[in-house]
Parts: sequence; structure tokens; C-alpha cells
Amino acid sequence: MDNESIIADLIYDLSELDDDIRDAAREELVAIGEPAIPQLVEALADNLGDVVEQATDVLAAIGEPAIPALIDEMAIAERYHALALGDTLSRIGEPAVPVLVEALSDKLNEEFREYAARALNLMGVAAMGAMPALIQALSDPSDDVRSYAAYTFAKLEGAAADAVPALIKALADESEEVRNHAAFALEKIGTSEAKQALEAFSQS
Repeated sequence: MDNESIIADLIYDLSELDDDIRDAAREELVAIGEPAIPQLVEALADNLGDVVEQATDVLAAIGEPAIPALIDEMAIAERYHALALGDTLSRIGEPAVPVLVEALSDKLNEEFREYAARALNLMGVAAMGAMPALIQALSDPSDDVRSYAAYTFAKLEGAAADAVPALIKALADESEEVRNHAAFALEKIGTSEAKQALEAFSQS
């Protein structure tokens, strides 16, 4: 049996109800590593949530070598698949930050920017290196991108102090969700400047 067929059979086993079979398939796929990446990325489009969850686990364990295939597919995938790809990139963490930052600057693909902002948001403190790009994202034309960016700063808390001026501007955003997330971020950051802005916002 050729390698592709072996990988396909192992991915099929990820949908098994038997925990032992699933666990064994997952371990074998992680051991195979890079050659399994294309089929695992494809498996993230599966309609079975269990398969997507298991494939995400495997790709996250493979880690950095999976990043190029994940980000390339996220740029063109249907929404459900793209969200799963973004979830996987967020699980890989800090090594995925540079490609997600680059995606945030794609002016022609609003959904791609949204998926990137969402992935960075899911990443939490691991997204620290994306802070300059996330500050810029607070001015993105997309409400969703601005909202995810603001909420990410809430997760970074005091380490996001540099974002306070941009978050204060976001308190006047046309989107209520963005305004609320900006206010929450300022509360979590907690600098004196942030507190003063929140007090003025609450009285407006």
C-alpha cells in the first residue's frame, strides 16, 4: 500500500468511535509528519466534527511544518473549512504569528483578514508578536476584523499597554461590538490612561 493510501486509512480511523483506534491513528499520523499534511489539511473540511478535531490535534502536534499549507488553504477555503484552518494555526501558536500578520495586511481579501484576526484572538498571549499589526487592524474596514483585534488586546491585558491610544479611538467606532470589546480591553489593560478613557466613555 502506498503512503497516501496509508495516510487516508489513518485519517478515516480518526472518525472511529473506538478511542484506542482513534488514538493509535493520531499517533501514527504525527509520526508520519510532513507527508501527511496535505491530506490532514483537506480533512479539516470534513463535515464530521470529530474528524476535524482529531485532524487539528495532529496538525498542531506536527506544528511549524504545517503552517504554509494551512495559511495557503485558508486564503481560498470555504468559510467552515477556513475557520477550522484558523483554529489549527491558533493551536500551533507563536510560530504561526508571522503568516497571520501577513494575512491581516491582505487588502483584497476581507474574509482572509477576518480569519487571521480570529486565529490571533484564539491564540491569546501567544499573539503578542502581532501587536503592531493588531493595532493597525483596529482601523480595518471590516467590523469583524476590528472586533477580533480589540478582543485580543483584552486577552493580552497589561502587556497591551501600547494599544491603549488606538483602543481609546475605537470607543467611538460605528460598531457597538467593537466599542464594547475596546472598552473591555481597556478595562483589562488597566493603565491610568485606559481607566480615564473608560470613565469618560461610561458617562457619555
